[in-house]
Amino acid sequence: MNIPSSKYDSNITAGGLLYNEFLTIEPIIHSDDFESLLRHEIEENKFIGINTRSARQRIIPQVIKRVFAVPSNFWDFFYGLNAIEKKQALFFVVLKTYPLLFDLHFEVGVKKFKTGGTLSNYDVQMRLDEIASTDDYVASWSNSTFKKINSRYLKILEDVNLYKNGSLQRSNILTKSYWDFYRKNGEQWFLKACFIEN
Repeated sequence: MNIPSSKYDSNITAGGLLYNEFLTIEPIIHSDDFESLLRHEIEENKFIGINTRSARQRIIPQVIKRVFAVPSNFWDFFYGLNAIEKKQALFFVVLKTYPLLFDLHFEVGVKKFKTGGTLSNYDVQMRLDEIASTDDYVASWSNSTFKKINSRYLKILEDVNLYKNGSLQRSNILTKSYWDFYRKNGEQWFLKACFIEN
């Protein structure tokens, strides 16, 4: 079967924010041979700390993809942040890396925040169904994949303190310099993603 190309993929199911994994790669992230060093981790597991080889085979390519999805100055900024800021910064990385999550967040999450703030699995599934109705590749995914994407999205929102008990909530990060990084780097949309600006 020849599946048409799509801007969407289901790779977010390989891992959520990958917070701990990004903390462990700090010593090598600016290395000239970063990608090679990280690929060696699939076999060696010297520092990334992912228990099974099969999990490392799924997750490490996604870590590499995420590293290169954002501007190179992002990582110096990231490693200077506190824990909650780092988690929300990784939400930025996820949205930059995965068009499907970007779409879900802006077409469901941001719109729901503006109209009362409640968000459910059903709301997310409705958007996934809409996408599948116009994208044959997405339509070919299993119900299990849709459920994983749905739960992964909601878990990520929870992990970055934008979702609690079925309700979306504004970012609680008050540090001006944190938000200024996104403004100065042409990524103002992220303030909207965190419900800071309309």
